[in-house]
Amino acid sequence: PPRSTLFPYTTLFRSASPSVAYGSWIEIYGSNLAADTRQWATSDFSGPNGVNAPTSLDRTAVTIAGQSAFIYYINPGQVDAQVPANTGTGPLQLTLSTAAGTSAATTVTVNTVQPGLWAPAPQFIVSGKQYVGATHLDGTFVAPVGAFPGYTSSPAKPGETITFWGIGFGTVGPGSPPGQVAPPFTTLTLPIQFTFCSTPAAVPAYYGLAPGLIGLYQFNVVVPSVANSDLVPLTFTLGSGANAVTGAQTLYTAVHN
Repeated sequence: PPRSTLFPYTTLFRSASPSVAYGSWIEIYGSNLAADTRQWATSDFSGPNGVNAPTSLDRTAVTIAGQSAFIYYINPGQVDAQVPANTGTGPLQLTLSTAAGTSAATTVTVNTVQPGLWAPAPQFIVSGKQYVGATHLDGTFVAPVGAFPGYTSSPAKPGETITFWGIGFGTVGPGSPPGQVAPPFTTLTLPIQFTFCSTPAAVPAYYGLAPGLIGLYQFNVVVPSVANSDLVPLTFTLGSGANAVTGAQTLYTAVHN
């Protein structure tokens, strides 16, 4: 299926965010949410070349403001869905339906952007510090050597291109709406600035949706020249001026010359 095997959506960005954005992945918890347990399969996709994600799996479906969400995973206690476009913003009504009927509505706040970087907990927490889930070009992780049990990691070097992953960063061009497999090349509509400690990085070499995946953003960032440290604070700002949004996560990475 057109999804990431490295980053299963069920563990991508588990956090208690008070709001979501168009295209964000959300987890819904409860009881009797589905008749079985499975994730989407290639056969669930539709449209030309199978690029359209399913809006129901085995009769489990989700709506937000009356718009059908896209369903990645179901089990009786959890459903993972992608927020559709055209819902509007603000406090909106979410319902879940199965063959047995439709749930009472609950409220979810939808914003145009609600950005977050991939930083899995507790796997990437070391001595109480949350590391961003950055990768080298060879797919190994950016962190102190041996920081994450079971994963290969090493610090980044100044001048090296590393990759961050995220959700909720807003629209891209050319248009690639929620629920569709991303094309080979897109660019965020809003500018983005990454900062290592107090040193800004150059404009990312790539900042758009991850090609071939759904709802996952990819940022190829050249590491600026900073002092050697296993705890380099990492921040980002999306947009500019009065409407700029600063990432709410407290994140670290490792950089050694």
